[in-house]
Amino acid sequence: PGATVHGAAAGLHLMVTLDDTVADTELAAATLERGVKVQPLSWHCQRTHPPGLVLGYAANTVTDIEQGVATIAAALRRTRTS
Repeated sequence: PGATVHGAAAGLHLMVTLDDTVADTELAAATLERGVKVQPLSWHCQRTHPPGLVLGYAANTVTDIEQGVATIAAALRRTRTS
């Protein structure tokens, strides 16, 4: 919810940017608590940027990816309401 995906057609990872209502570090921690490891975009940026996540998808099945996306979405919803 409220995410924009970048770079889905290339490489082994993609980037998702979010609106400013959530800290990407908090979202990454909440996602990890649910068993899905992602990296906050803020770890990779040197300039002002929207919050976001870097998602790796190499060596994952389609089912794993679908479950991971659902887990991230659930964590995002919960992080926004807390």
